Amino acid sequence: MRINVLRQACCSADDQANELQAVYEVDSKATMETLLLTICESDFLQYSSTNDRLSVEIDDRQVAEVYPSSPPTWAANIGPETPVKWLVGDRTLHFNFRLKNRHLDSPLIKKPSLNTKTNMTQPDRTTYAVISALIAFGGAWLALNTVLAPYYLESKEQWLISLLAAIAGYMAGRSISRSKTDL
Repeated sequence: MRINVLRQACCSADDQANELQAVYEVDSKATMETLLLTICESDFLQYSSTNDRLSVEIDDRQVAEVYPSSPPTWAANIGPETPVKWLVGDRTLHFNFRLKNRHLDSPLIKKPSLNTKTNMTQPDRTTYAVISALIAFGGAWLALNTVLAPYYLESKEQWLISLLAAIAGYMAGRSISRSKTDL
């Protein structure tokens, strides 16, 4: 398969010194990952300090983003295993520079969902758990010395209730830290 590729110039000197169009030959069973890796490794793409990411587009539809030194980032509905003949076919593949926040509706820039977990470290989880345990322990003591005082609980029973409250608070804190979301 012959794939036509156009790229945007990264600066005015690039526009005059280098080719902005190329044709790549790929197998008819090639995947998009194979095609993009071939293009990236061929030194056809040019970057500058201000233009360091290219948007890969077909008919003004963003497919992926490529950077000078990292693997491509794929659109939500496009995977690296997508066959080239299905996605590109006889159309032209465009590489354009885009501003970082220009396409807010781009499939690559996902709005965080309520179940998107943050990357919390183990000390963060422990901190949440310990704080929750202390709050639960303090709440149990407060309840024992105010609301539950007329029941004349013995010291051992009070400690047991406080200990169980602290354990429940610790578990609640760990659960809260695991369910923290990007909002």
